Amino acid sequence: MNKLSYRYPDTLVIIFAREPVAGQVKTRLIPALGEEAATNLYKQLLDYAINNVITSDLSPANICITPESNRHYFTQMACSSQFQLSVQSGNDLGARMYNALALALKHYSKAILIGTDCPFLSHNDLQQAIAALDNNDMVFSPANDGGYLLVGAKAVNPQVFKQIDWGTEKVMAQTRMMLLKHKVSWQELSAKNDIDIEDDLKFLLLHNKFQDFIKNK
Repeated sequence: MNKLSYRYPDTLVIIFAREPVAGQVKTRLIPALGEEAATNLYKQLLDYAINNVITSDLSPANICITPESNRHYFTQMACSSQFQLSVQSGNDLGARMYNALALALKHYSKAILIGTDCPFLSHNDLQQAIAALDNNDMVFSPANDGGYLLVGAKAVNPQVFKQIDWGTEKVMAQTRMMLLKHKVSWQELSAKNDIDIEDDLKFLLLHNKFQDFIKNK
């Protein structure tokens, strides 16, 4: 799709992803599901996240993959012509997110970054995130486990991504402290559930496209 065909052509939506290699994805779910099923779930979540962004027709899309991922896996997708492909850089998750957002903002007025763990982000949520940046430096969609599953920016401060205990329930709370400390304006969207651990699997029953996975596991 031509950039001018999007509703928000000045915004880039970035999806952080990795190639679905058995034993390297959804590792915290392997004890509950087994390696094969955990990998299959990740692949479904990945495909859903990519298609959700592309079919929204809101903005150009970028899939930002981990350095060890095979680019060919993504370039052979049927929808590959509808997204850009880049590689994550940085020593930890915070640095990788900052670098991806900062690079995007060299070419776009706004950038939204999501992962693949939450199948509950709707087109409307993405649109709300883009709109929130009209009056704020950043936007977040918190996760109910204490993290966040969407971050967007029109101006990005690297300090917001430092001194954060990534992968813990402290992430959003610590991020709020850094936002206040560095006088960054932000808006939070409604909190949602992501799929990280066994207890999260029950939330998939609330999603039409993932009910069969849970019923058949």
